[in-house]
Amino acid sequence: MKLKLFKREHTFTDFIQLDTKKCKACWRCLDDCPKEVIGKVDLPWHKHALIVKLVACSGCFTCIDSCKNEALSIKSKDIK
Repeated sequence: MKLKLFKREHTFTDFIQLDTKKCKACWRCLDDCPKEVIGKVDLPWHKHALIVKLVACSGCFTCIDSCKNEALSIKSKDIK
């Protein structure tokens, strides 16, 4: 049985998108986000950022500026 702990909706907001494969779990984006939009998956075998408050994102892009691994970026128009 496959657990549904991770949904595609947890990788983007109206403004940003997250590539979990690029995330190195440094947590800079969590510390820098003024609206606490970003959370984390912090299991011993699986670590990366996660979008937890989709509608709270105001598009300030502070998280994108703080991500040194380019895991966060401006949302593509083709993601719905």
